[in-house]
Amino acid sequence: MGIALLCAYGLFIFRAAIKSGGADSAAAFFVNNRASGAWEVAASIIASCIGASATIGMIGLAFAVGTPAFWWLGAGAAGLVSLSLLLASKVRESGAYTMPQLAERLLGSMARPLISVIIVAAWMAILAAQFTALALVIRLLTGWPPTLCLALGFLFIVLHSLGGQAAVMRLDRAQFVFLAASLMLLLASLNAHNPSWPGHVVVEAVNVSFPPEKLLYFLVVVGANYLVCPMLFGRLFSARDGTSARRGGLLAAAGIAMCAVVIVAIGLACRGLLPADTAQDAVLTSVLSDVLPFWVMMPAALVLLSAIVSSADSCLVTAATILSHDLLKKSEPGAGRVCVLVLGLVGMALSLWGKGIIVYLLMAYTIYASGVVGPVFIGLLLDGRRRVDPRFACAAVAAGGTLGLAAALSGLPAFSYAGMAAAVLITLAGTIAPRMDKAANQSIK
Repeated sequence: MGIALLCAYGLFIFRAAIKSGGADSAAAFFVNNRASGAWEVAASIIASCIGASATIGMIGLAFAVGTPAFWWLGAGAAGLVSLSLLLASKVRESGAYTMPQLAERLLGSMARPLISVIIVAAWMAILAAQFTALALVIRLLTGWPPTLCLALGFLFIVLHSLGGQAAVMRLDRAQFVFLAASLMLLLASLNAHNPSWPGHVVVEAVNVSFPPEKLLYFLVVVGANYLVCPMLFGRLFSARDGTSARRGGLLAAAGIAMCAVVIVAIGLACRGLLPADTAQDAVLTSVLSDVLPFWVMMPAALVLLSAIVSSADSCLVTAATILSHDLLKKSEPGAGRVCVLVLGLVGMALSLWGKGIIVYLLMAYTIYASGVVGPVFIGLLLDGRRRVDPRFACAAVAAGGTLGLAAALSGLPAFSYAGMAAAVLITLAGTIAPRMDKAANQSIK
């Protein structure tokens, strides 16, 4: 039965890829012809954000630490609200195809390649997390060897992503509906098996397993990745206009927060059904295979697979379009498709490193948030009012990214905070430098 469902899903992906084969223009491949309304933007953002981290990873986190696991998506929803209210219209009205292209206008040409490299590297770690999760789900459905499951996951992700942004957003509409229905079905089934779980829940923002410093890290680092995010910017670039971008972002933030509540409830409902020492990444797959009836496990696993694919293809298309458009300076869909294929292979290979899903995600978020978020955010806020010296902008990205890499490798969040602070301070100094140069030149004259 699992193999039959997997084959049916494979045919669904193949059909979607064939229908997207007509995305031969740059506008279609990179920004879906800028034709997306608010609801389409919102559905695509939710489907893209509810992937491996918000299913397998977050359910395992809730199982281990309780209600504070909400902040994995809750911090993201807060960041997305800020993005929608402060920046969404500006992002859409910029007319850019990618975030580094927009950053070049804000911070100068030197910053564009550096930001592009950081994004591609960070998003490869995110993609590796998606490959890891996808292989787990395919193995649950089929029982096949891990290597074969990983290869099938590669086909599911890459085949559809060859259609670019137009293909991703078209599929996300269906993926969003499947995801919402599956989460509710899963929670209802777990509630039937473990009806007493709500009585054992203690609602708390922090606890011994999730101390205040962890909450601070989530709010600052994870939230920042939703405030200035190349993947979310891609959805805003695709919106019909600034109003659609702003409304779509706000709708998505509300949807993500509601999904977070349901996902945390699923993780809490798994307590008592599995051994307390179950590995976090194995909680969901274990409860699907060992606890729930076959008629629930199979569709839930299939839609879980769909959720991961809908997030992974967004990550892959984001990284591939930036590699093609910003680093290689190739804006043709053909070049973008080659980049999709190459980066898909890189992400699959990186997943063999064997790190946990949350670990991959936090590494990527740390490097990116430390080096990129502050300079781009300041540049957008000051756009049209004050110029940032390109030399300072480049130094800010380099300093923040280096400290973020140190944080990711060492596991010490202090490096990440230092990187974000350094990037912001250097960028702000770069807004003063042009005025000082101008004053010096005038005094010489």
